[in-house]
Amino acid sequence: MTQSQDAPQFVSWQIALRDETLTEEQMALLQEMVDEGQSETLERAAELLDFQDRFINATEHMYGF
Repeated sequence: MTQSQDAPQFVSWQIALRDETLTEEQMALLQEMVDEGQSETLERAAELLDFQDRFINATEHMYGF
């Protein structure tokens, strides 16, 4: 089974940001969230994405989508 190239290769956006393991595209996504006013900081944007992955998309994660 192969993973989608769109899927992040880490467990947590916050941890990946802290460990500086995000790709340029992933960092650009966080920066875009800040630029558009969705978040005040990169750290907060990462926290919001983690929340979305864990709770908003929980059903998808449960079934492995």
